[in-house]
Amino acid sequence: MTATIAEPEPYESYQIGDEVWCLAWIGMPFVVSGKNDEKRTIEIDGTGPCSLPEGALIDVGPENHFMLTHEPWDAIWYWPDSEGEGYQQVVDRFVEQHHEGEIVTGYAAGGITVNDTPAGAMTFRLSFAGYGHFGQITATPVAALADDGSELVRLHDPAIPDERWLRCGPTLPLEIKMTAYRWSLAYGKIVLNWQDFD
Repeated sequence: MTATIAEPEPYESYQIGDEVWCLAWIGMPFVVSGKNDEKRTIEIDGTGPCSLPEGALIDVGPENHFMLTHEPWDAIWYWPDSEGEGYQQVVDRFVEQHHEGEIVTGYAAGGITVNDTPAGAMTFRLSFAGYGHFGQITATPVAALADDGSELVRLHDPAIPDERWLRCGPTLPLEIKMTAYRWSLAYGKIVLNWQDFD
């Protein structure tokens, strides 16, 4: 397995005819078919089967150069995210920042980022019991009854005692996936490492 790169390969390293791989289309081999030096855009053309009439054509602008590599990265796990981090770095940081039984809030992933608004919030109790043996972090949805009993509290409030946060959904392993080109730990579409998206 090739190590991930912290910085994108330089624009100048791409030449017409180079075989490249692109994070926007995992598994498709590409060839550099053109370059626009003024805009620093790299044009790539997929060489594998494609159902699109015009083929797998992508123009990669300078803000997205992190999505290109000469490395034969045909699986998502090889790729660094838009901040240059590999998935294991993100997981390790999450594990270091949290502890067994901790209650955390996650937020729904939107189209291009994570929306940390109360409307898209969900709270979970974390478990790292299977992390050492299976590399699995699990999360259980929890909610608490408001002091006046009128509603459920979905955002973690440290003033509410731990025992009042009650299970309200199934315990599931967190998924490690790309959300808006950033590695995330998610329970469905709810991202628990939402601080990485700020």
